[in-house]
Amino acid sequence: MSNATTSPFLDLEIDGKKSTRKILLVEDVDSIQLAIRDFLFSRYDIQVSGTAEQALMTLAMSPDIDLLITDIKLPEMNGFELGRLARKLRPNIKIIVITSYDVNEFIDVIKEHGFTQVITKHGRMSLKEIEVTIEKMLTGDIFGVQKYFPQMRLSEVTLRTFPKPFVDGVLYSTRVGSLHERGELTDRIAAQFKSQKRAPEATTKLVLDEITSNAMFRAPTNDHGEFKYQTKHSEHDILLTHQDIVLDEEDRFTLQFGICDDWIIMSCLDPHGRLTQKEILYRLHRHLAMDSETGLPAGLHDSHGRGIFLLREQLSSLVFNIERDRRTEVICFYNTVAAQAYKNISVYEISGSEKHD
Repeated sequence: MSNATTSPFLDLEIDGKKSTRKILLVEDVDSIQLAIRDFLFSRYDIQVSGTAEQALMTLAMSPDIDLLITDIKLPEMNGFELGRLARKLRPNIKIIVITSYDVNEFIDVIKEHGFTQVITKHGRMSLKEIEVTIEKMLTGDIFGVQKYFPQMRLSEVTLRTFPKPFVDGVLYSTRVGSLHERGELTDRIAAQFKSQKRAPEATTKLVLDEITSNAMFRAPTNDHGEFKYQTKHSEHDILLTHQDIVLDEEDRFTLQFGICDDWIIMSCLDPHGRLTQKEILYRLHRHLAMDSETGLPAGLHDSHGRGIFLLREQLSSLVFNIERDRRTEVICFYNTVAAQAYKNISVYEISGSEKHD
């Protein structure tokens, strides 16, 4: 007989093996606390608290707690303040912030204190995202679309073998080596999503263009730190893209795409790891924070960085996985049935030495 249990929330089968890692959950709404605790109890040693004061006492007395999950709105203080104090007690503790509110309202403190995992409670994958986020933060094993959709089967394709139609539950993967291939692939993928799932073609094309632009134009650099396939304009703060680009073998990147039930999935993996948590939070802050004098986004006229903001606004969920100076993966989820008003912050960054069992 299997030891696995099935979640009543997402119909997920959870391995019956229990981790030795310890988690402190801080949530003052009993029903939500119970739902999250019941969802995770078969996997982890879970302690719960309804107040920040009680949570700090638990952290002080329990040095073996590995991860803190906290709501933003708590009776004595908000979850960000609790997280800041928790880091003083335990500098290496991992923190996930959950909320029913608009994450954008907290972008100042998110940027200032580097909170990189903020999950909305009413997202269509919120419990699954909490589960995956815990695993990624505790193990350092951060890469892969199939962590979110383990039922998907991987299939390697090329332009010549491009699939029509897309098979539900298949994650297609292809290597991109030229500007021509990039254009052909992004056009075909966006058109197929529109044909099969009635997804707005302009939206999916924008997403595909943005994630592949970083991989093709901004990630590859030469030994002098200069972009390989772009040239800076001599008089203006703009970059000019080279024509008819054919990527060097070490610069080729992987594009993945597929359909799973009501979800459209797009991801891009480049072999460089040039993006950083700090830059992503800075760019988001520039486009979400309002200038006190003009009342407009502070980054409205920035020459760079709008792509990250636009991606997050268009998608149901956006995930950045970064292994510094080695690889960057951008994963995009778009639900074709229901829009998600409030967006997560989900940025993982590790060095090669941080991955462990």
